[in-house]
Amino acid sequence: MPTRILHVSDLHFGARDDPILERGLASLIERVTPEVVIASGDLTDRGRRDQHERAAGFLKRLGPPVLAIPGNHDIPYAFPARFTSTWAEFERQWRTTEPEYVSPEAHVVGLNSVRPWRHQSGGISEQQLERATTKLLQASTEKLRVVVGFGRMSWSTGVSDEFRKRRLRIASRVLPPVDEACVVLRFGAHGRLRLRWTSAAHASGR
Repeated sequence: MPTRILHVSDLHFGARDDPILERGLASLIERVTPEVVIASGDLTDRGRRDQHERAAGFLKRLGPPVLAIPGNHDIPYAFPARFTSTWAEFERQWRTTEPEYVSPEAHVVGLNSVRPWRHQSGGISEQQLERATTKLLQASTEKLRVVVGFGRMSWSTGVSDEFRKRRLRIASRVLPPVDEACVVLRFGAHGRLRLRWTSAAHASGR
């Protein structure tokens, strides 16, 4: 049976809460039975505690395990909290900004690209991607292996020139080794999803 992953992003709780969304996703989950839900950022609108509580409650009620990473809207909008307690409310709900999901079928690594001193653009460092590479190299080659990030990304060139959003700064050297190591599904946010499959993906039927 194929490994199924449900990807959601840009929920923006606090700005556009929609009761229809929960019913629709619950129905979708019942039909496709995903192994894990990936929530790739902007779960809230202004990173406030009540917004994080509503977003986390919504996602956890869906049923499957949730792997969540922050977006630029998930940290405090106002000073000084933006710098003094950047991750406090997100980690109150999700414990970490760079989670992992590991099962017999899949290995998912989340990367935190949010930088509080940048409003829209972010960054992923060499060190972050090297850690992700190491984790995925250690995973079984039989697993579906996934890297999750937030932002508009062009993994082959390091930055994206699409649309008018600010670019996500990514170390340009590190993703090719990840490609050599594994089959990678790359989930982003801000309405963009890129899929890149290697031949091993087709061979495994995932």
